[in-house]
Amino acid sequence: MDTLDLNVAPTQFKDILVGVDESEQGYFALTNAVHQAREDDANLIIATVLELGDLSTMQAMNLSVIKEKRAELEANLQRYKDYATKQGVQNVQVKFADGGKAGDVLVNDVAPAVNADLIVVGAHSHPDFWDSLGSQAAYIARYAKVSTMVVRKK
Repeated sequence: MDTLDLNVAPTQFKDILVGVDESEQGYFALTNAVHQAREDDANLIIATVLELGDLSTMQAMNLSVIKEKRAELEANLQRYKDYATKQGVQNVQVKFADGGKAGDVLVNDVAPAVNADLIVVGAHSHPDFWDSLGSQAAYIARYAKVSTMVVRKK
């Protein structure tokens, strides 16, 4: 049996992508990503995805509802950016995306576009909905081409 080389240095991440939503787990993902970005002196990219599937059919067909929801999410992104900056992260960007499932959009669109080498997400976002389909966090952990951190607040 080979011996383990315990002199291997841990990965120092350069571009950390955190997926946030309006859940407690999303906020917890943000605080953990901020901590990791400070620890590694990394760039932090805070992203949110407007999932049209989360809207009712009537809402999804109403352009003013979509614009209102988008404006709300973009305002929240700015609050999160301000928080990260106040916590000492030097380089913070925000990304807004819309379309399909958040996990798919983060893994296949946002992460490659920002050259992320770590994706941080909360264990659950919307209670019950994803439980039947498999969580977005599990999707990201399985399909991401980079390291992932799934955080859970007890």
